[in-house]
Amino acid sequence: MLETPQSDRTNRKTAVLLSGVIAVPSLLFALHSPLWLLGLPLAGLFYWYWRRRTVRRLKVIAAPLPAEIESTLQQHVVYFRALNETDQDRFRNLVKVFLDEVPITGIRTDVDAGTQALVAASAMIPIFGFHDWEYAGLGEVLIYPNAFGEDYRVEDGDGSLQRRTLGMVGVGHLSGVMILSKPDLWSGFNNPGDKHNVGIHEFAHLVDKADGSVDGLPPGVHLETSGPWIQWVGEELKHKPSGRSHIDSYAYTNEAEYFAVLSEYFFEAPDVLQAKAPKIYDMMQTMYHQNTRRFLSNVKRPKKVGRNSPCPCGSGKKYKHCCGLKP
Repeated sequence: MLETPQSDRTNRKTAVLLSGVIAVPSLLFALHSPLWLLGLPLAGLFYWYWRRRTVRRLKVIAAPLPAEIESTLQQHVVYFRALNETDQDRFRNLVKVFLDEVPITGIRTDVDAGTQALVAASAMIPIFGFHDWEYAGLGEVLIYPNAFGEDYRVEDGDGSLQRRTLGMVGVGHLSGVMILSKPDLWSGFNNPGDKHNVGIHEFAHLVDKADGSVDGLPPGVHLETSGPWIQWVGEELKHKPSGRSHIDSYAYTNEAEYFAVLSEYFFEAPDVLQAKAPKIYDMMQTMYHQNTRRFLSNVKRPKKVGRNSPCPCGSGKKYKHCCGLKP
């Protein structure tokens, strides 16, 4: 997702080479047919086409991060604050590219800069240990004003939905779309350490889905980790083991949800996960290429937002009447 001087040079060389494949034959046959004149413009068009994404990303990365986005990352994203200065710069650049390429659309609600920042942070946290990750299948993120049901009907505040969904990765006609409840997105970052973050949860599903199968095992995991992980999850899902009350029961729905729920745990409370389930922590660390306990354990976490405090999403309401809504 990020472009570097090295990747830029590689992209340019490839563009020149492939364009030359079109241009050179045109010049060789110049004496035999006037059609060679079409070859040079076609080569130029191909060069532009091959370079266009790299050039755009370089421009986006060079631009400053909007102040509202930076403020939200600093105030609400513990993960970002825990990074060293070099990694924070990389995180910012990833956020800039993500926001440039993935539309975030509000459905009956406004999408402010803070909400955009939290969506982007949710996307970047799970893949930060990878250096060439692309959310290739994600076309748009929809922000709902509240939780929603199976028919995508939005909760009206009275808890009337039989099934309260906080977020989902679309399938069928919604393939390539992610839906997130705005209050629950904010709540996941305003209460760090509670092992619940719907944004991270849904993007963990996309990490899982990158190999084409949502099976609770992300791509590229070596056999020495994938084998024990599959065996571990299989045993866990047969029936919830005693002493696992620290793991949200939703994890035991299936393999994919187990991975997504444990991902929330891994990025929100890694010290607790490592203490209570060191085997799980070690496997998650290998799959995500991150040692979250090492750099998250010592960071100063914000105090939990009070029920009567102004809601940090900027709505002007009290937290209990906005992002603190519970079913």
